Amino acid sequence: MQGLDNDGRETRIGISVSKKVGNAVVRNRWKRLIREGFRMQQARFPGGLDLVVRPRKGACAELAAIEASLVSLARRISRKLKRKEA
Repeated sequence: MQGLDNDGRETRIGISVSKKVGNAVVRNRWKRLIREGFRMQQARFPGGLDLVVRPRKGACAELAAIEASLVSLARRISRKLKRKEA
């Protein structure tokens, strides 16, 4: 996952799923799960980020795992960006 500041209050998400992950059915499932995980955990995300999510080949496509990793990675990216600003 990558991210940048967006000079706003909301965190936005972009999703890119490569053909290496699987066929169209698998890729669409990944997109649905990522969107749902983001929607359910949106209050826990730091504000003002644009995130790009790209699942890796062989990763686990389970909602609970996706939710946890989205939140932890978003917080890590936010801390990294704040360190660069200072």
